[in-house]
Amino acid sequence: MTTNAEPEPELLADGWKPIRPGAFITLIGPFYIRIRDDKPQYCFRVAPKHDNTQGRPHGGMVMSFLDEALGWSTHIARPHDSFFTIGFDCQFIGGSMVGDLVVAETEVVSATKTLMFIRGDCRVGNRVIASASGTWKRVANKSPW
Repeated sequence: MTTNAEPEPELLADGWKPIRPGAFITLIGPFYIRIRDDKPQYCFRVAPKHDNTQGRPHGGMVMSFLDEALGWSTHIARPHDSFFTIGFDCQFIGGSMVGDLVVAETEVVSATKTLMFIRGDCRVGNRVIASASGTWKRVANKSPW
């Protein structure tokens, strides 16, 4: 495992790039992004700091990761706008363990001038471990990215 200051070389070699963290993400990350088949993918490695005392990541960690992944996707879809979460729903479908690479794939379901509706799944390998959907509201014309 690495710290936020030490990107994982094997992830970098596979096309992942560290996401510039904010204060909260610095605590729970690092997170990574790559584009595959014109779609964003996000990942994090389950670390001991995510452990819920059972060798598995805390559900709040998975939810935070999905909230961030869906939110980052708003910026990819509309890079000159800023959005924040106004609704978020998550279902836990399977589990992961410390050391697993959790990958999220997202899609914009619909968008209006001020709202964006997004869904996404988290996987470990081919197993879906969580699914989420949510609504993001546009708040400005300038992205923080």
